[in-house]
Amino acid sequence: MVYATIKAHTRRTPSDVLAKFEEIWTSTLCDSMGRHGVMNPDIKPIYEGARFIGSALTVSNYPNDNITTHKAILMAQPGDILVIDEGAEARVGSFGHNMSLQARARGVVGLVTSGCIRDVRLLREEKFPVFSRGVNPRSAQKNTPGSINVPVTVGGIVVAPGDVIVADDDGVAVIPFERVAEILDIAQKRMEMEYQQAADIRAGKKPLEILYGDSWIDKELEGKVRYVD
Repeated sequence: MVYATIKAHTRRTPSDVLAKFEEIWTSTLCDSMGRHGVMNPDIKPIYEGARFIGSALTVSNYPNDNITTHKAILMAQPGDILVIDEGAEARVGSFGHNMSLQARARGVVGLVTSGCIRDVRLLREEKFPVFSRGVNPRSAQKNTPGSINVPVTVGGIVVAPGDVIVADDDGVAVIPFERVAEILDIAQKRMEMEYQQAADIRAGKKPLEILYGDSWIDKELEGKVRYVD
């Protein structure tokens, strides 16, 4: 982990491209990336319906110290998502309500953190979308600098500055900056298939019949199971 390095500038995906992810589920993005590219399920939303799309502004904090997050908020631009690696030893609430007010004023659209937050009731009431590992009312120190706009690891996924982040009720997907156009194209086509599949099931067809045919389940199980009365 690299500490005490602040990179002033980062890549950002244009807002018109980000808008095209609005109707794409994280589950479809995961499928589009070969069942990869999503954070572990311990990174959870603090309220139902939390969703955001934006460019990653990455922060690597010294454990239990959030001075670098405060600096990152001052650097944020509209459409950014704070993606914070708090370190394995993080146990305190490193992001709270007043920080969310400042972040929102800067145009930050959400937060993803491997650590804990606090003031969760206010964050829920004001619908500031957060995905975190937990909640803890104990405040963080503000002494030891970390880094900004460097690769970080959150939820088992390496996130680079400028990667596209899509979060919804299912979790958090990370689309590498260099693959945004490619993954978007694949995901849009998969969404069309998802909607068609749902229509087919409502019409009485079997799940995945549109992809694999009417008898795909029995063919896949052939020779693998024993049927008994």
